[in-house]
Amino acid sequence: MAMLKFLQLLLLTAGVESAVVKHRLIGGKPCSNNERHHQVWVFTPSFCGGTLIDKNWVLTAAHCYKSVIGSVEVWAGVHPNRAYQKFNIQERDVHIYDVTERTGDIILLKLPGPVSGITPAKLPDSSCQTPVNGEQLQIAGHGSTVNQTGPSDRNQPLQCLDLQVILCPTLINNYFCGGGLPNKPPAYTCKGDSGGGWLKKRFGRRSVIYGVHRGSYNTSSTIAYATSVCAPPIRKWIDDTMTNH
Repeated sequence: MAMLKFLQLLLLTAGVESAVVKHRLIGGKPCSNNERHHQVWVFTPSFCGGTLIDKNWVLTAAHCYKSVIGSVEVWAGVHPNRAYQKFNIQERDVHIYDVTERTGDIILLKLPGPVSGITPAKLPDSSCQTPVNGEQLQIAGHGSTVNQTGPSDRNQPLQCLDLQVILCPTLINNYFCGGGLPNKPPAYTCKGDSGGGWLKKRFGRRSVIYGVHRGSYNTSSTIAYATSVCAPPIRKWIDDTMTNH
């Protein structure tokens, strides 16, 4: 009897630990049907996320594109109903902020035609400020939900994750960092989440994009970082690019 109880306790403990680890790696939850309609997929041919900020423009991460020569494919309508609208982006319509990525891992993609039936995310005012410590933002992606270095999984529902802005371990111009919310399991981002928007949700109104997801500091880090849309040179570059092209 004592041995039986010991085995039951051992199995119960193992089950609890397994659940904690799984939740710890996932961190988020499926996005609801009324959010993130502006999420897109970007194929270069590697896979990244992106955000519609206009009927004809997508913001995503520069590292998703840097090794590509030729066209890029953008799929809109990936959430919630997967009513895909596919666009081939020519090289002339790819606008890179900084090819070295040192001062901003961000690019603008101009679509050859407007998306239909999708409300884009809203850009903040041109005088906006980079989010400060403690502010809460939401990120989303189709990266792995079981292994931080595992492959992306576009068959799963789009995952949403709330993060709070925190101090970066190392100060990097035009970037900011985020981590899991207090009293919640540690949060991780994975391969395939790159390029997605860091948004501030506004009830009844369009969500505002404040950052473009770059990744985690390393493969085991709970700290994620993003290019700030509100960094003055980047915000000006966005306006100038969309106006002049």
